Amino acid sequence: MLTGLNFILAHVPNLAQARTFYTEKLGLTVADEQPGLVIFAPPGGKGATFALQEATDARPVADPELWWYVDDADATHAALAKAGVTIASEPKDMPFGRTLSVKDPAGNTVYLLQPR
Repeated sequence: MLTGLNFILAHVPNLAQARTFYTEKLGLTVADEQPGLVIFAPPGGKGATFALQEATDARPVADPELWWYVDDADATHAALAKAGVTIASEPKDMPFGRTLSVKDPAGNTVYLLQPR
């Protein structure tokens, strides 16, 4: 039976640009890198592994949502906006916590959550 989410792979048209976004803007650490593929270490050593694979015909992910926990949604929003990240939705309170979303260079929406 399933025991939890282990690996998330997103296809992007420009791997170098996406790698820069996820490392320099969102602060992820590269765990492994091969031609056409970057694998990031799970933040805090917990959770699913996230990876990017270059594909020239890649399109933004249409339905799946990528959610990352943050300690402070408002401070994260301010830092990302200052870094020039495209803000898709401003911080707002939801029943499960405070959320916001941003766009990565490939057009994928990345959701950020400060749990209650």
